[in-house]
Amino acid sequence: MDSQLRERTVVILGTFSTTIQNLILSLTAQGADVALVDKDAVKAQKFCQNVNDQREANDKLGRAVAIETKLDSENSIKDGLGKAAQTFGSIDIFIDAMMSNEPTPLPQGQETIAWDELLHQNLKVSLMATQFVAHFLRGRKRGRIVYLLNEATVRGNTQDALAAATRTGLIGMAKALGRQMQEFNVTVNCLSLGLTEEYLQGHFPDAPTIKEALEKMKSIEPGVRITGPDKISNALLFLCGTGGSAITGQHISIT
Repeated sequence: MDSQLRERTVVILGTFSTTIQNLILSLTAQGADVALVDKDAVKAQKFCQNVNDQREANDKLGRAVAIETKLDSENSIKDGLGKAAQTFGSIDIFIDAMMSNEPTPLPQGQETIAWDELLHQNLKVSLMATQFVAHFLRGRKRGRIVYLLNEATVRGNTQDALAAATRTGLIGMAKALGRQMQEFNVTVNCLSLGLTEEYLQGHFPDAPTIKEALEKMKSIEPGVRITGPDKISNALLFLCGTGGSAITGQHISIT
């Protein structure tokens, strides 16, 4: 087994999902210890326990833990990230997975929009977390920061107008922060994910299966397909591994 991330600590910020589940499996298979910081960590904690049970049979696997925090203020975000750093003694790689999977079209009428909640979920949490992590990585003089986005949001899906306004700003920030952090041997990149199961479930909640949700999506955008979790994991592992050390300030799309 290739263990290029052995003795590295990965902190993922986001809601437990199929995509995050596969990322945890891929990262721990590479020997990394993974801490998921989530505002509702019950399901993730059970999953992480299964990962740790497997490690008892193979000590080359990394460990996993889910840390619950409210993510409703700067203090709660710092507290959650601080606990993640303390659990495994470090932060080497930070993955921001605060992706919006629910439709956020701009209403045609005068409906009230929860602007503060929208900005907080899609952008403000990421900015506050980045400030904490960037300070930590500057002191260590090495590290990786990766922001995950939905490709449909970046592409301009009409159902994701408000998410595009609040989430895609991270692309520009990654370019600027990548230059700012370069002297500290820290890379900063954005990774846009093609169709994921949670995106389809969020946009077509009435579809009884993922296959039927995909068919509904194809009626809007013919030719689209689900992006396999292996493609997402491989791209992320590349950015986080030695091969990605010279790549920073970039926006990479996976379809």
